[in-house]
Amino acid sequence: MLYLQKAALTDGRDVYEMLQRIPPENGVRNSCYQMDWADFPTWLAKRVDRSQGIGLEDWMVPSTTFWLIDDGVPVGFGSLRHQLNDVLRERGGHIGYAVDGTKQGRGYGKALLGLMIQEARRMGITEELLVTVHPDNTASRRVAEANGGELRRETAEHVYYWFP
Repeated sequence: MLYLQKAALTDGRDVYEMLQRIPPENGVRNSCYQMDWADFPTWLAKRVDRSQGIGLEDWMVPSTTFWLIDDGVPVGFGSLRHQLNDVLRERGGHIGYAVDGTKQGRGYGKALLGLMIQEARRMGITEELLVTVHPDNTASRRVAEANGGELRRETAEHVYYWFP
């Protein structure tokens, strides 16, 4: 069974190891990639704080990190930004997500984005949701379209999908 689990201070090595299999690429920022295990609790605490608007840099907004779990095993992650600012309207959008490199091609991306959209609505985010995709990332483009994303703009750097 697939479900989202909110990042928590008690998350352990299974989450850490999954994050080590997701290199930053195609616009996904996985700042935990190649991080030492000893630094993981501090990294995780920052993610938990960000969900409450604590410790944000000037360009940031509150965001909540979720793990995609399949039968107790973390297989992906997503970041849900609670609102947009000017920077995020151009790069990033409301939702960023990635799937464990060993689990790609199995439908997890589609499920993850769909669950993140549902979670945004549960959290009371009623505005249209934006997901930006690298133009060459055809898999992510298909995922956005399969989840009802409406392509409204395309530049050399980003493709902009909106979800009503």
